Amino acid sequence: MSVKTQGSELFIADTLSSSVAAVLKMACPTGITGLGGPADQIDTTCLDNTEDRSFVRGLGNPGQVSVPFVLKPWETSHQVLFDLKEAGDTLSMMICLSDGSDPPTLDSNDALAAPADRTSFGFSGYIADVNLDIATNEVVRGTLTIQRSGAVTPYWNGPTP
Repeated sequence: MSVKTQGSELFIADTLSSSVAAVLKMACPTGITGLGGPADQIDTTCLDNTEDRSFVRGLGNPGQVSVPFVLKPWETSHQVLFDLKEAGDTLSMMICLSDGSDPPTLDSNDALAAPADRTSFGFSGYIADVNLDIATNEVVRGTLTIQRSGAVTPYWNGPTP
């Protein structure tokens, strides 16, 4: 059994738009890439080694998540992106796959909690950029760039075949 991409969603814990945090669903993303990030290499090679170097794993380097989207200026989620970028706050975010339909909820720390029926990937990050592309014979498209901070946490909550 495979999971289709259609129906997958990106959620952000919006702690800026009002005095009470809210779960904000990103409108019209067309893809999500970049949940990886290699770990640093710590060189442990001794001076008397005459062959290859030796290494141990260092700290992970959280990468950037790229989210292309079709701009819908009337959508609150697109309007808020620009405000969140300017604020620079590190926020809770979650990608929920199409094997379920429930949205995440907020816990007592205003972090997103994974839905019980859906495979999800939670992470923290700040909005590094919101870029718009305007071209002839095309819709206005954008790219949301999120700089991750910390690890990605998988939640294997989807149905089993």
